Amino acid sequence: MRGHLIVCQVQPSDTAAPFLLALFTTIETGRDEVLKLYGQRWNIETDLRTLKSTLHLDQLSCTTPEMVAKELDLAMAAYNLVRAVAYLASQQTGIPPRGYSFTRVRNIIRTFAPLIAASSDPSQAQHYADKMMYYVRQAKLPRRKRKRPSYPRAVWHKGQSFPNRKA
Repeated sequence: MRGHLIVCQVQPSDTAAPFLLALFTTIETGRDEVLKLYGQRWNIETDLRTLKSTLHLDQLSCTTPEMVAKELDLAMAAYNLVRAVAYLASQQTGIPPRGYSFTRVRNIIRTFAPLIAASSDPSQAQHYADKMMYYVRQAKLPRRKRKRPSYPRAVWHKGQSFPNRKA
């Protein structure tokens, strides 16, 4: 396989000690562009966690490939809707879109979407949409003053279901 090995010293955004980062890539762009893409990796990881846990894609209940595809499409549409609403709120407040709680924004949309859909006239729908955006703007993530402690990984030993046979 042909590619490029990029080794550079990086400074984490949480003011931790700098470290050497080694990346192998087949992308033909410059070093800075590859490092910028790698910096987005954390967002990808949290997005996948959100899709699995919050949108319940960790276990699909479908039995046919067509239904699996439909379930994935619908989950992605729901995810994009929540992110789009958070983006609209961020344009109004200046807070980054990822500064809003995904779960809280999703719950607000789930509350107001039926009201907006059942509105009898456009002014009433706009009223509900404005009210929804008010609550979305309140769904900011907390600003933590100190880092939460990380717990070391532990191995859970399998318990024995039956006692050992006596000699």
